[in-house]
Amino acid sequence: MKLSKLLFVAGILGLLTLPTLGADPIKIGALFDYTGPVAELGPKFEAGLRLALEEVNYTVAGRKIELTIYDSATSVSVALDMFKKLVDSDGVKIVIGPLMGDAHLAIAPYASEKKILTTTLLNSMRSVATRPGTTYLLYPTTCEAQTYWFGQYCYNVLGHRTMVTIGANYAGKIAYANGAAQGFIAAGGTVVGQLWPPVGCQDYSPYISGLASTVADVILYALEGPGPCSRFIYQAREAGVTKPLVTITMDGDYTPEALAELGDLGLGIIGESAYTWQLDNPENKAFVAAIKAKYGRVPCSAEQNTYALAKVILAGLEKTGGNVEFDDLWEAVLSSKLNTPAGSVSWTSEGVAITPAYVCQAELVNGVYQLSAPLYTEPKLIDPTLPSSQKK
Repeated sequence: MKLSKLLFVAGILGLLTLPTLGADPIKIGALFDYTGPVAELGPKFEAGLRLALEEVNYTVAGRKIELTIYDSATSVSVALDMFKKLVDSDGVKIVIGPLMGDAHLAIAPYASEKKILTTTLLNSMRSVATRPGTTYLLYPTTCEAQTYWFGQYCYNVLGHRTMVTIGANYAGKIAYANGAAQGFIAAGGTVVGQLWPPVGCQDYSPYISGLASTVADVILYALEGPGPCSRFIYQAREAGVTKPLVTITMDGDYTPEALAELGDLGLGIIGESAYTWQLDNPENKAFVAAIKAKYGRVPCSAEQNTYALAKVILAGLEKTGGNVEFDDLWEAVLSSKLNTPAGSVSWTSEGVAITPAYVCQAELVNGVYQLSAPLYTEPKLIDPTLPSSQKK
């Protein structure tokens, strides 16, 4: 065969094996809350996701990315309907969100049936990860693992001996509150009561009335977002509750806007955080600078989580050469290990992230209320009840 013909054949084979921008776009869907009790988080989740995609010019493995976002409206039924619309009408194979744990439980069977790679936005219950045929990535970890260690911290480091919890009455916050309570009890403490106000509660006074006189020496609250958390703190302090308050998911609930609104009322409250913008690592410094440049504010975990999840998915797609079929993409993601603004992330075989966690508090620096740098770092959260953990 002549050299010119060999070169021609080689060129044709190269065209067949290399991805091209003319290929069909990779369709990614997202479900964020723009209405309802946690509506302030929707734009933040979107900001982090779009930043990650903008950094790669909405392109991965030689294919363009097409993003479709719907409002899940802090509603289980709306979230499920919008998920089905993304899959059945829009043809997506990857869905980021929604936030609420009850919605994860509702979506999980359909996501498994259709083999759609689906992510949480801020943890989920371990039952989502351990159900047969799961297609869920749980990030930063399970709700229970996210808070269990903090319950132990409250006993071992803060020195509390009795606790009462108040948590929003839905699956995610119940799991958060119970995880902290179980860790507190395991360390030697006593949980004297648990209160469960409804999602979207406007008046916490029926629950607060007994807190001032409770025998507990610390109150742990686990409410559904910045608005409810701020409302609870205001109402508790107005009612004369002076006992120490501690919290979970502080990085998501203490947004810069919520901290500014709370002012001095937020100072002194210690909480568990999956992220703080003051983390000292190269990825975070670049991320914070990008958010500041684009939005004129520092980020909270809402932006970080979707940014990190997008990076994880992009890395998986690079490994598969743009193949979005679930089995291949799932294997590619679970075999990845990345450094994110929140720290390193790897994965269990169930699709649960392994990440660090932090203890932070609200502070006032140069007239600005902000979330502190870590007071303590828990280097690696692993849910010991997961089957993969028990095999080790």
